[in-house]
Amino acid sequence: MSSELLRHTDTGPAPGLFSGDVLHDLGHGLFALSCLTESVLNSERLSAGAHRRIAVISDETARLLALVRQASAAECAPKPVDVVALLECAAQIATQTGGAAVKVRADEPVLLVTDELSLWRVITNLVGNAARAAGPGGEVELSAEPGPPVTVAIADNGPGFGRGPQGWAARGLRIVSEQAGAGGAQVRFEDRTPHGTCVRLVFATPAD
Repeated sequence: MSSELLRHTDTGPAPGLFSGDVLHDLGHGLFALSCLTESVLNSERLSAGAHRRIAVISDETARLLALVRQASAAECAPKPVDVVALLECAAQIATQTGGAAVKVRADEPVLLVTDELSLWRVITNLVGNAARAAGPGGEVELSAEPGPPVTVAIADNGPGFGRGPQGWAARGLRIVSEQAGAGGAQVRFEDRTPHGTCVRLVFATPAD
């Protein structure tokens, strides 16, 4: 299925159906979690390994809180985003929460003017899928090229697209499709040899 554009059939409620009250309460909970993790990070008794893991939790909580605030405001603010830094954060989270080895390959900085939270949602969903497909002991490689056009790739050595274990809610591909499309990106799936999948995000340039 080389260079196949992502197609997804809607099988559940459309995103954005959270009420304002639910978002409000979710924001309060995430803010409390953020404060608690920050207080733990300030402890001098943490080992280096524990500090790294808590730091990942703290960063992810901050992003989720920002996502709730964005959804409540119903607005996006495009700005220059350090794509490689996002990939490195996603790799850290996937490494701490799964059994696959997730590495980032980037020869130079890659900046993209886009909504950072939307891009983060796309990347984390794709990295999560790749790590799950690769499984314990498998490998996932993340890369970015400045282009033009800017291209982000998530490659795994799993059994191949559609043949690996399914996600817990089966919504990830819909989120990827919607958020990538809104950000002007095409999503392409490619088979790898001898097995595995590479997903490419190709962002349109102003001239496209």
